Amino acid sequence: MEKLKHRLLTIIFLFTTIFFFANGQEVKALSCAEKKGSLQEELDGSTGAVYGEIKKIKVDLKQEGITGTKEKVRYILVEVERSWKTEVDSQVIVATDPTWGFNFKEGSKYFMFISEMDGELSSSPCSTTIEMKNLNQATKQFGEGLEPKQQVNLESKMGFMMEQDFDLYIVLAIILVVSAVFIMRARKKRKRG
Repeated sequence: MEKLKHRLLTIIFLFTTIFFFANGQEVKALSCAEKKGSLQEELDGSTGAVYGEIKKIKVDLKQEGITGTKEKVRYILVEVERSWKTEVDSQVIVATDPTWGFNFKEGSKYFMFISEMDGELSSSPCSTTIEMKNLNQATKQFGEGLEPKQQVNLESKMGFMMEQDFDLYIVLAIILVVSAVFIMRARKKRKRG
């Protein structure tokens, strides 16, 4: 029985050690070159721009597998009134950096440049974002723009985004289940023998 306890504690220690050391974090630094040129030139260099109201803001934890690098991404749900250079739906979810990104507020309206990367719209912390009270400011600068191509509701997609990391809880649950199985087997052997 003592050997079994020793083996069990060794297995738990190994799993825990491997899990924590395999979860190293990357450190990133931000450097934005000073902008030279007009807003129109910035629009020409981006995928496009949108103007609309921020409906919801959520931070999501992204990770590749259990031991992959963890990265927090802030997602904003925008009710789009107009877009420039690219046609979008009535609502879009835009990824932004939670650390250096623009300080968006729910209920406020913004003009922001967007880019598409890996099938996801994003707004770089280095691109221009302007809080605007009404659409006229944007249309004076960039023209009438494009109406949304179709009405959509993406609020339900925002519900699946979570900032909490559940990997540790899953590993601990597995360790508890394995431990319980070993203990139950040991007790049965002891009762028989």
